Order: sequence, then C-alpha cells, then structure tokens
Amino acid sequence: MKKTIIIIVLTLNSFLFYSQIDSTKVAFVSYWSIGDSYNFKVTKTNQQWKENALVKDTKQEYIANFEVVDSTETSYSIKWSYNNDLGNTYKIPQELLDKFSKYETTEILYKTSELGDLIEITNWEEVSQTMKNMFDDIINVLGKDNESLTNILKQSLEPLKNIYSTKQGIEELVLKELQYFHFPMGVEFDITEPVLYDEELPNMFGGNPIKGKVKLTFQDVDFEEGFCTIKQEMNLNPEDTKQLLRQVIEKMNLANDKMEEMFKTAVFEIKDNNTYEYYFDPGIPHKIETIRESIIDFDNTKGKRIDTTTIELIYYD
Repeated sequence: MKKTIIIIVLTLNSFLFYSQIDSTKVAFVSYWSIGDSYNFKVTKTNQQWKENALVKDTKQEYIANFEVVDSTETSYSIKWSYNNDLGNTYKIPQELLDKFSKYETTEILYKTSELGDLIEITNWEEVSQTMKNMFDDIINVLGKDNESLTNILKQSLEPLKNIYSTKQGIEELVLKELQYFHFPMGVEFDITEPVLYDEELPNMFGGNPIKGKVKLTFQDVDFEEGFCTIKQEMNLNPEDTKQLLRQVIEKMNLANDKMEEMFKTAVFEIKDNNTYEYYFDPGIPHKIETIRESIIDFDNTKGKRIDTTTIELIYYD
C-alpha cells in the first residue's frame, strides 16, 4: 500500500511538472498538416511626399492562399498563390489587360524546415522567366509605335528585370510578404525583456548587405490561446541605404558627375515599425502590419515615403 501511494505521488508530481507553462519564453513551431489551407487578405499602400506635399497615394488589395502541399520529417512544401493587379501595378490600360491574362495568377512554391522557418523558393527559375516575359510584353504592348515610350519603359523596368533574374532577388521581392509571414518561425524568444540584435538585409542589386539595428518586444502573450503580439522596430544604416540608392540610379543609367556630387550631402534614412499578431500554436498569423518610412534629402529636395503592408487571416463561419 505504501509503495502504491509513493508511485501515485511521483506520477502526480511528474504530471504537474510537465504541465507547467514557462511564462518567460514563447516558441514558434509549425504544427501543420498536408492539405492545411488559409486565405489572407493582403493590402499594400504607398504614400509619397515632396516638400511636405502628398504627391502619391496608391493602394493594392488581393487575396493570397497558403497551402501545405507536402510534409516530411524535416520539411514542409508550401504553395503561396495570388492574383496580380497588373492594371494598377504597371499602369496598363483596361483595354489592353486581355493581352496580359496569362500573368493574372502567380504561384510560388517554397520549402520550410520542420519548424516552419522559410528555407528557399523551389520554382524560382519558372517565376523568373515568367516575370521577364511579362516585362518584355509590357514594353512591346505599351510602347508599340512609340519609340520614346519604349525607351522610357526599358529604362524604368530594367532594374526590376535584373532583380527577377536571380533567386535572391525573387525571394526578397516576390516573397516579401512571406518573409514577414515566417519571420518568427523556428525561434524560441525570451519575452521577459526586449530582444536587441543586429540584422543584415540582402542587397537585391548585389554588393554588401544592408545593416540594421532591431528591437523586439512582446505584448499580450496568451499561453492558453497560443497567441501573442510582437512589436519590431528596425533602423537601417544610413550609409548602407545611401549606397543602395546609388546602385538603383546606376542601374537606371542616370549616374553622372553631378549626381555623384549630390550624394555627398544626401540623406537617406529607412525605419521599420512592424506589428505581428500571431498564433504561435499552430504557427499562423492573425494579422501582420509592416510600416517602412523612408526619408530622403537629395539635391536640397526633401521627400518622404511610407510603405505599409497588411496581411490579415480571413475567418470563415
């Protein structure tokens, strides 16, 4: 009888020990299965100011689907698909949109680890060729019988064609939303104090990465619901961002001695302020909002740009 009581006590102690929740840490681990499918509303806005006057205010919305198409002990295969708003994105007249119908839908196939952190896009060559074909069609269709417009389109689209020609460029540009989507996955965070770290962002135009200082803070952590809110603030290195601007201008063949002289006094600052509302169990975002503010002072002209991306889980009754 005494031995039985000891076994019961030890069993209860073991159960209580393993059922305790460590309220100082949050681990983001994917609990997905083949066939899991989630729809998200993606909204992108772009606002630009010149000398404090709003000169551009655009908005794009589309529905994207996240689907688990395969699963192994060490990885997941994911399909991320969405419809392109070509008319607004590339200013294609309504009467010409039929010529671009084959580019309406984009499908991205990529892999993650068993924890859910993004590893690589697997159909990047197919996506690259499709995007380059689309840019060529835009130039040929919109610039037909207009040599001046054709040259302008070639010049403005050349940097994008260069970006889409590499795997890294596609992962940074086409998969931008997915970089946010998978940002916390595969990491266990200590939530008792702010997380400070250095970040290096890949340079889509080649060369050195762009350095940044990042601060993460956790809010509203609910272990019972497996839900939390993360605030992320990042300041990019001003010299690195200035160099990026220089590379863009060079890719557009606009560099000259006068332009180089302007760079000596140029100011180019980029700050990110992002919010992640996330179900860390099963590893799916409820809402992500990213805000990037860019401030530029170039040739005594001050400008500001704010890019906002919102990814919202669509709930069905």
